[in-house]
Amino acid sequence: MITIVTDSSSYFKKSEAVELGVKIVPINYTINGQSYCESYSDQNGDFEYLLRGTGDYNTSHPNMSAFLSTFMEELHNGNEVLCITISSRLSGAYGTAHMAAKQSESGSIAIFDSRFTAGGLYLIVKEAGKLIADGLSLHEILDKLPAIRDRVSISFSVDDMASLRNSGRIGFVRMSVGTFLNIRPILLCKDGVVVADTVARGKTEIIKRMTEKLSADTKEVVINYIGDNLMATNLYHVAKSATGAPISLQKIGPSLGIHLGLKAIAVSSINK
Repeated sequence: MITIVTDSSSYFKKSEAVELGVKIVPINYTINGQSYCESYSDQNGDFEYLLRGTGDYNTSHPNMSAFLSTFMEELHNGNEVLCITISSRLSGAYGTAHMAAKQSESGSIAIFDSRFTAGGLYLIVKEAGKLIADGLSLHEILDKLPAIRDRVSISFSVDDMASLRNSGRIGFVRMSVGTFLNIRPILLCKDGVVVADTVARGKTEIIKRMTEKLSADTKEVVINYIGDNLMATNLYHVAKSATGAPISLQKIGPSLGIHLGLKAIAVSSINK
């Protein structure tokens, strides 16, 4: 049997991860010197309250022991491991997972760089799970994952650029884009990094720009959000009318909340 291991930025709900047999390794975050571990998307408590106002907020990728203990448990149970991580250009999780796999001295562990996070990572993990159910071997799945990754896209918007600017995780983005005249950036996660796409004025235009990227070829959609439940709900209904694909709503957790700010929304999709 093959077990999928991923990190908490995939934002699976606990019940879904259990049902799919996906193991989640937590990303660590610190608020004013207090350390926490990110959990499932529905088990992160009121972290938004802790992030409001001024303070010292940081994140750190899972340490090697967290990956290694998860890998060794699966190997002990007679399973192979497919580990799919957040983009290596956004986090050190991919490199750390590689070190853990090497430390295990097992040839039954494969590590794959999703080049995404949040809904994009979630969709790749789900597709990998389908390949496992179809009976493909670990190496056959690893060979197919790059083509699956190429079918995934993420667009997102933030209320202002301050958190992203402070995070240092920005590629080609106009740093001046912000709240002036209610103009918001539409950003992409492309080739593993954050890059600029366009701008939109107000929530209605943000929703329009994001749903324009969906089509009849869209297979599944994930809407990730934080801080604006009403906008997420409106986006859900507009996206539902734009495509017949299944759509899920998932709350962004603290690790991305720290880097995106407390008002962010994203649309991830995978094509057929």
